[in-house]
Amino acid sequence: MTTRFPHLRSALMSQIWAMDPIWHALMVEMIENRAEGITITPEQVRERAGRHSQLADGLLIAGVDVPNGMAAMFEVSHSGRIYAARGGGASRVAGDAEPGSLIAVINVMGVIAHHASQVDNISGPGGTSTARVGQSFDAALDDPAVKAIVFHVDSPGGGVAGVQELADKIFAARGRKPIIAQVNSTAASAAYWIASQADEMVVTPSGQVGSIGVYGSHKDVSAAAEKQGLKVTFFAWPPQKVDGNQFAPPSAEFTDKAMADVKTVYGQFRNSVARGRGVKASDVEAGFGKGGVELAANALKLGMVDRIATMEDTLRRVGKMKVAPTGARASADIETIQAEADESRQASRESTEEPSLAAEPPAAQAEEPVPEDATADRQAALERDAYRRRRHAHRLRSTG
Repeated sequence: MTTRFPHLRSALMSQIWAMDPIWHALMVEMIENRAEGITITPEQVRERAGRHSQLADGLLIAGVDVPNGMAAMFEVSHSGRIYAARGGGASRVAGDAEPGSLIAVINVMGVIAHHASQVDNISGPGGTSTARVGQSFDAALDDPAVKAIVFHVDSPGGGVAGVQELADKIFAARGRKPIIAQVNSTAASAAYWIASQADEMVVTPSGQVGSIGVYGSHKDVSAAAEKQGLKVTFFAWPPQKVDGNQFAPPSAEFTDKAMADVKTVYGQFRNSVARGRGVKASDVEAGFGKGGVELAANALKLGMVDRIATMEDTLRRVGKMKVAPTGARASADIETIQAEADESRQASRESTEEPSLAAEPPAAQAEEPVPEDATADRQAALERDAYRRRRHAHRLRSTG
C-alpha cells in the first residue's frame, strides 16, 4: 500500500461507486501505479480482471471499430449480412441512407464516468462517458435514417455521476424508436442501471447482469504511516473539512453521513431499475441478485432481461423491423418489443406472486383483429391501441 498519493487514493475510494468491486480495486491500483510511473501490462489486466477480461476499448462489428460512447450505423441485408453504413469502409455515406434504414449501435464499454476526460485510457480497457453516450443517443433519435438504437454493453459499471441523468433520458425516449440494450457480455452495476431503461434487454448466452448496489469506502493508513515515520497534521476550519481523511479513523458523524448518501443513491438505482423493468422496487431489492450478478439463464428467469441472444442475432432481428413513417411517435415494432418485454417480466413473477385485483381481463389482453386488407397505417393504429391497453394494465399490476 502506498502513502505517496493519499489524496488520490482517498478521492478514488471515498466517492460513491456503482461498480463491480474487483474492477474498482484494479482501477485504483492502476491509477496509483501510473502516478508512480509503474505500468500494468494488458496481460496483467486480463489476469487480475478474471471474467471481465473480455472488456474491450471499442469493439469490431462487421469489421468496423466502434469507439466507446459513439454511434456507428449498420444495415442488415435481406440475406442477414450485417455491414457498416457510415464510416469504417462503409459502402454508403450519411446523405445516401434512406429514412428508417439504419441501426445505430452505441458502445457502452469499460469503466463508466460522467465526462470523457475521466475515463479515456485510465482503466486498461478504456471507459465510457455518460455525457458522450447521451449526445450520441440524442443524435440517433433525431436522425431520420435511424430506425432503431442498440446499446452494446460490456461494462463493470463505474461512478454514479451522470448515470441517473442518462437513465432518465433513455427511459423518456421510449416510444420514439425501438431502444434495445444488448449485453455482450457483462452489464454490472452502473451499466445495468443504464441498460435496464431500454425497451428491451438482451444478454448473450455466456453473459451476466446485475450487481445492483453502490458503495464508498475509507482506508485508514495511520498505522502504516506511523511505521514509516510519518505523522500528518491537518489545519482546517471547520474541522469537518478534513473529516474522512486517510490518516485518522472516520468520525461517527462522517460514517453516518457516508452511509446515508450510499442509501440515497442505492434508492435511486433500485427505483430506476424497477421503472425500467416494469416491476416493484421490492422485487428488485429481493429478487434481482441482491447485489450480485446473475448468469444469463437465471437473469432471464428472474426477469432481469427479456431474452438471450448474441449481438448478431439482435442486429438481424432489428434489421427486419418495419418502422412507421418518419415523425410518427410510435411504431408497431416498438409496441411489439415493449409488449413482449412486459409479458416476459410478468411471466417470470407469476409463479411467486398472487393474482392482483387489478389484473387485466382476458378481453383486454387480446389483440384486436386486423382485416387482411387493412392498410399499414390502420394496422399500426390498431396495434398501438391494443398496446396502450396492455401497458395500462401492466402499470396497474406493477403498482398494485
